[in-house]
Amino acid sequence: MCHEQNQGDALLQMLPLLWLLPHFWAVPEAHTPVWRDVQQNHTFMHSVYCQDGSTSTGLSEACDEDQLFFFDFSQNTRVPSRQEFADWAQEQGDARATLFDKALCEMKIQQIGPQLDGKVPVSR
Repeated sequence: MCHEQNQGDALLQMLPLLWLLPHFWAVPEAHTPVWRDVQQNHTFMHSVYCQDGSTSTGLSEACDEDQLFFFDFSQNTRVPSRQEFADWAQEQGDARATLFDKALCEMKIQQIGPQLDGKVPVSR
């Protein structure tokens, strides 16, 4: 537990540095090939959100903007968006990382949220 806590503390200290990442890409942008028979790149997106109220935490995983799964935090399981992803959804290899993401998100809401109350516009 102590090691996990130290690792979490280290990650939290590095969080403010994330804004620097877009400024330091060393590799120039690759051009998309115009030929249809050439294999193209794909984008995998793992999105975690948390908010006050019902549906407080959510996770969605998508490939090329098509949703593959969402995470049911009440059951701690992935739910496939299509039947052909059911076998893949059963894999629990990153369950600890998902629960860490949830805890980090909720901690930010509790610690940072009150400091921003009344200072940041809220959409309702």
